[in-house]
Amino acid sequence: MESLDQILGQLEHYQTQEIGEARALPLSHYTSEALFKLEQDAIFRREWICLGRLEQVENVGDFFTTELLGEPIVIVRGRDKKLRALSAICRHRYFTVAEGAGNTSRFTCRYHRWVYELDGQLRGAPHMDNLNDMAGNRCRLPEFPLQTWMGFIFVSLNQDPAPLLPKLKDAEAHWTNYDIKNWKVSPWVDEVWPGNWKLAMETALEGYHVTGLHPGTIDKFMPSSSSDFEATSEQWTLFRLATVYEGEFEAYKPIVELFPEEDQTSAPQFGFFPNCAVSCGQMSSIWLTFLPIDVGHTRVIGGALTHPVLYEQMQNDPALKQANAEAINAINLQDASAMVDLQRNAKSQHGAPGLLSEKERCLLYFYRYLNKKLHENLDAGLQEKIPATQVKD
Repeated sequence: MESLDQILGQLEHYQTQEIGEARALPLSHYTSEALFKLEQDAIFRREWICLGRLEQVENVGDFFTTELLGEPIVIVRGRDKKLRALSAICRHRYFTVAEGAGNTSRFTCRYHRWVYELDGQLRGAPHMDNLNDMAGNRCRLPEFPLQTWMGFIFVSLNQDPAPLLPKLKDAEAHWTNYDIKNWKVSPWVDEVWPGNWKLAMETALEGYHVTGLHPGTIDKFMPSSSSDFEATSEQWTLFRLATVYEGEFEAYKPIVELFPEEDQTSAPQFGFFPNCAVSCGQMSSIWLTFLPIDVGHTRVIGGALTHPVLYEQMQNDPALKQANAEAINAINLQDASAMVDLQRNAKSQHGAPGLLSEKERCLLYFYRYLNKKLHENLDAGLQEKIPATQVKD
C-alpha cells in the first residue's frame, strides 16, 4: 500500500499528462484511509456540496434533513422566507431536533423539549430559570453557508467559502435550452452504494461505459459511440451524448421537439466538482450527489429531474410514473453494481490502471481538480503551523 505522499505524488502527474499518456487512478486511491481523511478535510469540509432542490422547501416552514461528514443538517424556509441550513443538534445535550422532511412552525427537541424558531433561535427551554441568559445569538442552532443555483441547494461546512456562483456561471451557456430550475424530481433517490465516492463520480463523468454497463436502458437512446467532450472549467466538466428517440422512445418526440434543433439530437452530461453530476436528457435528467460515508461506502442522493410536460403527464398517469421510476432505478442499480465490482477489485495485487480513452477526458480534469484541492489544503496546513512572524510574502 502506497503512503499518502506517494499517492499525492501520483496525482501531481495529471497536471502535465494528456490523453494518450494519462492512466486511470491507481487502485490505492480508492482504499487509502489516509487519503480519505485528507479528502474529508481538504474537500468536503471546505467546498460547496449540492444537498437538495428548491422544490423541497418552497413554503414557509418546509424543511428536510440531511447529513454531511457526520454533521446533521436541516434545510428550512424561515418565516422571513429566507432559506437556511442549520445544525440539527440541540444546544442542550446534543439530541437531534429535526428528522425527515415536512412542514413545521418550530423545531422541538424530543429529549428535553427545548424549542427553536425556524431561524435557529432558542424559543423555550422547560424548567430553565436562566433562559433569558441564553437568549439572542448566545443560544441558537449554528448556521452553515447556503447558496442556490439552477434550482439546486448548495451548503458548505466552511464558514467562509469562496462564492459559488462565479465558479458555475460559465456552465449556464451549455444548457440554456434546459430550464432545469423549473424541472421537478420524480422519482427521488436516496441509497447507499458499496464503493468509494470517486468511483461513483468517475462513472458519471464519462459516456464510454454506457453500452457496456447500461444495455437495455440508456444505451437504447444514448450510445457510448456518440460520447464527445465539450468543455471544462474550474468547478465543472462536460461531455455530450447523442439522443436517438426511435422505436419505443418515439412517444417522447413531442417533448424533444420543444427544444431548439441543436439540442434535439444530443444532450449535455455535467460533472460539478467535487461530487455532483447531472446527466441530461430532453425528457428526464438524472441528478446525483455522492456523499462519502467511509472509504468504501457512499450515500447517493438526488433523483430524476423531469421535464414539466412529462412531469404533468406522470401525475395524471400512475402507470407512466411507475414505469419512469423503474427505468431510473434500473439505471442506478447498474451503476451501483459497477461500484461493488470496482471497490472489490481495488484490493487486488494484480489490478493496474489502464490508459484513459478520449471518451474519458473529463476524468483527467477531475484528477487535476483533486490534485489542486488536496495540495492547497496541505499548503494551508503547513502555513498554519508557522508563526505569523515567520510567514514570508
